Amino acid sequence: MKFTFKPSPNYRDKQSTHSIMMELALGLLVVFGFSVYYYFTEFGSQYGIRAIGLLATALVAAYATEAIWYAFSKKNVAKEIKNSFPAITAIILTLMVSINTSYYALAISTIIAILFGKLVFGGFGQNVFNPAAIGRAVLMTSFAGSVAVDFATSATPTAAYASAGWISSSQTAFDAFVANFGGMSNMFVGFYPGALGETSALVIILVGIYLAVRKVIDWRVPVTYVVTMFALTFIVGAMHGQGLYYPLFHLLSGGALFGAVFMMTDPVTNPTSAVGRIIFAMGCAILTVVIRLKANLPEGVLYSILLMNMLTPAIERLTDGNQIKMVKKNIISICIVGVVGIASVAACGLAISAKETTGTETGTTEEGGSTDVPTLALGNPVALDADFAMFDAKVESSEGGVYTVKVKGYGLIDPEGHAGESGIEYTRNVFEVEINPETNEIMSIKNTTFGDTPGIGDKGLDQYLETFVGLNTTDTTQEVDTITGATWTSESVVASIQAAINAVNE
Repeated sequence: MKFTFKPSPNYRDKQSTHSIMMELALGLLVVFGFSVYYYFTEFGSQYGIRAIGLLATALVAAYATEAIWYAFSKKNVAKEIKNSFPAITAIILTLMVSINTSYYALAISTIIAILFGKLVFGGFGQNVFNPAAIGRAVLMTSFAGSVAVDFATSATPTAAYASAGWISSSQTAFDAFVANFGGMSNMFVGFYPGALGETSALVIILVGIYLAVRKVIDWRVPVTYVVTMFALTFIVGAMHGQGLYYPLFHLLSGGALFGAVFMMTDPVTNPTSAVGRIIFAMGCAILTVVIRLKANLPEGVLYSILLMNMLTPAIERLTDGNQIKMVKKNIISICIVGVVGIASVAACGLAISAKETTGTETGTTEEGGSTDVPTLALGNPVALDADFAMFDAKVESSEGGVYTVKVKGYGLIDPEGHAGESGIEYTRNVFEVEINPETNEIMSIKNTTFGDTPGIGDKGLDQYLETFVGLNTTDTTQEVDTITGATWTSESVVASIQAAINAVNE
């Protein structure tokens, strides 16, 4: 008698593993297609072509890694690859990176994801961790600085909000902050820069509903994750006087929905029982919120999945048995996980406090009226002597200690062109830097032409420029903070000051 074994997932209906993976791949490509459309229309063909290039790089790296592995294992390469589905890992990993990720970094991360996330465990259906999550973790920890200098990206909403302490001083301040990304409605639609596949909640939800109806994914996992995360962040928000916008922001940012639909539903690395998957999803939500609030990893989703992957065997043992007879035990288990989650998140909520966010706060004038005082969310510090040669800062003119400097902006004047070709010009930021030749102090700095992303870098820019006034240009080791969400603009300011300092020294 001959027995035929197929790798998981196995469904007792007409669906095959190949048809399931094909529909999943198509769903992922729909999300990718939206991202390509956005970058083509908003930033030009150079950006859209790069997105396609990133996907092609990941696919080539994934297939090449598996081909070499199976060739050395003396197996039928074509047959093994057909049943291993390396494209799924490659697409998911590509959708988790930003447009300025270098091809080299993505290729190496894809190789590690395929090799150490799947093949060393025995191949598809036997891996312990989600391979794409491993690749993304490697990319974050080992290639954080490996980016293409010709492609700019701003801070993600979660990274920007994390720098502000995860709490807004008022709803007005929060509204001003999310205005940097087009408001909450735009965050739902997804027309803002970020990870290629994580920005459009609308597209992800629509694709997720289709996959759930087609039984490609188990709907319990994303629904449980979303409900749990909403409840936990609502509790944290209520502790600090935040409204419904607070839990909604958590769900719409940081890849929460992408992870819930495309990664937590992986049938290989999550539990097999319905109750087990509910506990798994609840655990991911709890860890996501805890990591966001207290760890230096504002996205949170990625590591919550990897941590829960490790706990999958324990959850399997907990929920193993006749599910009808275990109803009471399962309800108790779910309640215990919920209580632990509420306690953990509440403890994190008590430990955080509001910082200033990019927006306005209401003050009072001497006459008793109100006035709007702009505030900034400040990010990582940079030194005045940091290397920002990529901005190509040039002094156009100087008069009476005032230096007019032009620096490279965020995009291309000719979006159909390609960086490096002759005649292609970048948008430009122009600053007037006044330096006292006797004291070597920066007397003033003004922005006369803004060429970066409207609504992001220009928010509070004048206030930011004031932080440079009084700095001594002879001490180039001095550090200044960048504007969260507008790192490119912040660094162009430093580059212009560098050019002015060089002109003074000359």
